[in-house]
Amino acid sequence: MLYIRFVFFVLLLSISFQDFALGQEPAPQETSGRSTVDFGLEGMLGVSVGPDFYAMNVGGPSLFLNINPDWKVGVGALPSLYLYEGKMGARLGVAPRVDYRKLAFFAPFFHMDSQDRWVWSIGVGYKFH
Repeated sequence: MLYIRFVFFVLLLSISFQDFALGQEPAPQETSGRSTVDFGLEGMLGVSVGPDFYAMNVGGPSLFLNINPDWKVGVGALPSLYLYEGKMGARLGVAPRVDYRKLAFFAPFFHMDSQDRWVWSIGVGYKFH
């Protein structure tokens, strides 16, 4: 019971700090003309289709080149649940990827150990932040 009270207290405290922070105006910051590095978390959920291959993909670690605020080009890993030749499984795919706003277009390749071959597919996904 003490654990539940502690969790409730922490949630209540975090909500009150968020309300306090929302009421504050940010102080103006000087810009020196240098570009800044921006880190953040983003996710992606997508589907891909290949020859007798269907997969549901989630966005894994990726490396991107930001062309402008709307376009990104890169490569990444795609943890996936797949259906291949009537068998289900989970694999990590490697894919080139092009992102446009909230859409991701990718072409993942999956290595099938039992047959020692690569299976390709083409997919589209939705990005969320």
